[in-house]
Amino acid sequence: MTLLTPLHHATRKEMRQKQLVAKKVEHHRLRTSLTMVAATGLLATSALPSYGFDPETTAMSGLARDNTMVEISAPSQGLSVAAVRAVEFSRGDYQPAEASEFEVRSSSRRYDGPTAADYVLDPRFTNVTSGNIMKASAELVGTPYVYGGETPAGFDCSGYVMFVYSQFGMDLPHSVYQQAKLGEKISLDEAIPGDIVVFNDYSHNGIYAGNGNFYHAPQPGDRVKLAPIFTDRYHIIRLADIDN
Repeated sequence: MTLLTPLHHATRKEMRQKQLVAKKVEHHRLRTSLTMVAATGLLATSALPSYGFDPETTAMSGLARDNTMVEISAPSQGLSVAAVRAVEFSRGDYQPAEASEFEVRSSSRRYDGPTAADYVLDPRFTNVTSGNIMKASAELVGTPYVYGGETPAGFDCSGYVMFVYSQFGMDLPHSVYQQAKLGEKISLDEAIPGDIVVFNDYSHNGIYAGNGNFYHAPQPGDRVKLAPIFTDRYHIIRLADIDN
């Protein structure tokens, strides 16, 4: 009995040591697993596309294609007005664009005839009539829009008005605002073909053709045309006594 007691005591001690080692191994494996899960989550988050971040950032980057992100996230994220507008402005599927598409190009159309300055010195028309102004305006239909253009090679809006009126010996500045300030503001009821249509913010002008229409050089990519006045925010200016 004296010899068996120590052997029995040693066996129980070894068992307790084995249990402690097993627990340490289990804890180590658990920590390793948690670390791997956390690392995987971080990698997945960094790999998310832009719409995985806050919707304001997404909207301002131009990557949102509709209002879905705004509708879902607005209550919690508090989108700014600019961000909402950015989302609303994106219509349809995103299409890549080249920077060259936004460049203002000069017209390749050649013109070697008289300039506005030439006509001021030697007017083409001696009588300022609605018929003559309409004739001079209509002859230029189809001329491409060119920013800063003032010859039949290309016109912008005030350059077109300047060129037409130069044919009657009138020397106008190349500016919507300055042209408007040279004339007399009249009511629409008094307007006759040949008067000037001026947008209230001085962003555009053209030559009144009657019946709510005007000749004008619209915008880049377009051409001089006869078209309806497409806004009610305009007034009429008379630059000369027109014989109707």
